[in-house]
Amino acid sequence: MTKIYLGLFLAALTIAGCNIDSGTIIVPDIEDEFYLELSEVFDNGERSLNWKLRTIESVGCEGAGISFSFKQEAGQVLSLNINEILAPDDCDPAEEPARAVVEVGTLNNGVYPLSLALRETLNGEGSLSVYDSFFQISIESGGGIIPLRERLYRIPAPTVWGFADYKGSEELKAAAESFISELNALTQEQTLRNGHYGYFESGNDGAQITFPESEAAAGTTFSFQRALRADEKAAVIALIETYREEHEELNISIFNTYGESW
Repeated sequence: MTKIYLGLFLAALTIAGCNIDSGTIIVPDIEDEFYLELSEVFDNGERSLNWKLRTIESVGCEGAGISFSFKQEAGQVLSLNINEILAPDDCDPAEEPARAVVEVGTLNNGVYPLSLALRETLNGEGSLSVYDSFFQISIESGGGIIPLRERLYRIPAPTVWGFADYKGSEELKAAAESFISELNALTQEQTLRNGHYGYFESGNDGAQITFPESEAAAGTTFSFQRALRADEKAAVIALIETYREEHEELNISIFNTYGESW
């Protein structure tokens, strides 16, 4: 099948000078032009699944979105139809993809058939398997949508994770090391499988945690993941506040499976 790439969209933007009256671009007949990424969301102790959609190629416009429809049909079938690429009325040219988030919701363990379509011109099938410890997605090739990763490990509850970035300062490095040491004393060590957990990557059975370089520079960052009971949260918050007051330049970012960030 001959591909009609999203470059047609870029050409249209160039010709129109980024002035798009309708604010929408119809998705053409294309293959493998969208990534689908699994993402777990935490809110008040509850968790749910999202699908993050984005175009593989840049659409040449900052803040472009993707119009879609999603529903869970009888027999547990998860049905997704991508309709249009949405561009802002005042396009700010940028080498960025179009993006959207599909709120799938809370799913019980099991295997869910997938029905995927691009404006009903390209259709694909697949499956989403839900387990206690991970999600696994499989999508047949040639349907226009491919998974960014096939497996997403689920962060066990209750867990706290994050990092302390000392930004290359030796003084802040000592403070970051002290912070991690005190945090470890307030929480519990836990083992994780090696792999992708959405918010971070786990290595060395959970002892090595890495974040995207845009969030935390590996060369100046101490990162961690620990088990955190509800009765330990107050002490951890107090510890964070103390170090932020005493070391204002130390960048501390903390998240947990209760849906909180500190």
